[in-house]
Amino acid sequence: MPKKRGETVHRFEHEAMATRFEIFVAGKGEEYARQAARAAFGEIDRLERLFSRFDPSSEISRIGRLRPGEPMRVGVETYECLLLSARVQEETGGAFDVNFRAKPRRRNAKKAGPSAARKASSCDPPKLVGPLRLERLPDGFAAARIPTPGGRRSAAVDLDLGAVGKGYALDAARNVLLDWDIANALLHAGTSTALALGPGPGRKRAGSGWPVGLATGWPGIGVPDTLLLRDRALSGSGTEVKGAHVVDPRTGKPAAGHAAAWASHPSAAWSDTLSTAFMVMTTEEVRAFCRRHAGAWALVIIGPKKCKILPAGAIARDRRTPTRRPE
Repeated sequence: MPKKRGETVHRFEHEAMATRFEIFVAGKGEEYARQAARAAFGEIDRLERLFSRFDPSSEISRIGRLRPGEPMRVGVETYECLLLSARVQEETGGAFDVNFRAKPRRRNAKKAGPSAARKASSCDPPKLVGPLRLERLPDGFAAARIPTPGGRRSAAVDLDLGAVGKGYALDAARNVLLDWDIANALLHAGTSTALALGPGPGRKRAGSGWPVGLATGWPGIGVPDTLLLRDRALSGSGTEVKGAHVVDPRTGKPAAGHAAAWASHPSAAWSDTLSTAFMVMTTEEVRAFCRRHAGAWALVIIGPKKCKILPAGAIARDRRTPTRRPE
């Protein structure tokens, strides 16, 4: 990151959650910024010990070993992460599911959108994650595996927080930096999700931000390569690097909605989940979701040279500069 107007940006990196996290801090001395970044990375490491499906002692692994009807107390972080996953799953009609590894393949996909129960009671958050029931107790939180009625075989549990845990960790790291009085920083998790805090280096006027790459692997689609991001997150998923690695949890087959998708939201956890879900959903389903959620916008690749920005003009508003709209 270059210097601008004499202001130095300090860069720190850390390996966690099978990727490389980086933190850029502007407006602070190097040693102070280093200590704050170390504290933020420590929080990420703590969350990895809770969320890792490869660590048999993590809360996620222990939940997977629950017997039908057996409850388990969990920390607030696991509870919040699973609760968010349940909400996104319901809001996207099953296009996002942290229990997708345990599901058999199905032929028909459910159309994305809030369920009837959600429409009837929009103030009550969902409490189910696959075959798990989430409970808020008077003195904490718990997850319980739901027994299958009628003596049928209980549904399997194999939770994978890979598409939400890194975003949640970035939100938590941002809170640590704020506790250290650092309000101008950029955090990212392996370049798949970036979270910007404050106006960026050397830029004091309103409407500026941290430069973040956007759709750089898809030239010629009519959108800028760089987005100025401020106080919000940007996440991306696509086939250009890893191929068809995103699975449609409704069918068990590779996602067929879009070749690539980016999602932006004030929360990194939300943007992380949505970029995955938008790969699965149709363009019209993504459009409907963004209409229901004013804080979210999306960029989806429909073909080699065609994309949609939803809602239209969202990137131009975030950049504060004119942007040529795609078809």
